[in-house]
Amino acid sequence: MSPLSHRRQAARDPVIAREAAELSLAEALGIAAGDAVALVGGGGKTTAMFRLAREIVGHGGSALTTTTTRIFAAQIALAPAHVIAADATRERIEEALGHHRQVLVVGNMDDGGGRAAGVSLDLFTSLRAWCPQTVLLNEADGSRMRPFKAPADHEPVIPVETTVVVPVVGADIFGKPLDAEHVHRPERVGALTGASPGAAITPEIVARLLAHPEGGRRGVPAHARIVVLVNKAEMLTDLGPARETAERLLREPAIDSVVLATVRRDRPVLAVCRR
Repeated sequence: MSPLSHRRQAARDPVIAREAAELSLAEALGIAAGDAVALVGGGGKTTAMFRLAREIVGHGGSALTTTTTRIFAAQIALAPAHVIAADATRERIEEALGHHRQVLVVGNMDDGGGRAAGVSLDLFTSLRAWCPQTVLLNEADGSRMRPFKAPADHEPVIPVETTVVVPVVGADIFGKPLDAEHVHRPERVGALTGASPGAAITPEIVARLLAHPEGGRRGVPAHARIVVLVNKAEMLTDLGPARETAERLLREPAIDSVVLATVRRDRPVLAVCRR
């Protein structure tokens, strides 16, 4: 293809890949000091949350990680320090941030369950008030380790203070069947997208679910920006399905941008897709 043809194709293509390889994940998602970020969906929310916290600290900021659902003990160990909700006071949080700059805040531990409960919306509001320039990172729902999910009626729990919502999907879902082995609440995904049970998961199905007001956009505050994260892109031999998903998502005006990434790698960002 000639250079002129390349330019003509780029002009027709609503998905534009920025200079992604040099971006951190936080930069790609457009996260700034004082943001409150809710991660929803499946496919690596916890890993993404703690990576974002490390990046923010590495660039001189501070981060509070938390959840409004629940978190496992092994995940709590990923934080350099944590505070139980019952002990969370302004002084305690400020002291912990002063020492570590990255602090996890969780609810009470389950008796013998190996998990901690999420924080209340009231505590989240207090955290925002106590630490106005700290980035708040909140895992706002669960996915039972599946890369793709639809929310139930009681989720996600997104505080009104949230400024950025990041629906996450794992790229390893493409081509897999719409069933309980691969999808959390497959029947709900089918109801929202029109996909039949057992159907191969396509970019169209993923985009329909993530752009749906009762899917990836469920519970999003009116003022919040939505950036979709297609994670585990390294599992694709061809980025075509991920790019097609991004193109379809960007037809929905509520979606600000789509980031294609592999959050476990040193250079996590493959592309940032915008209109």
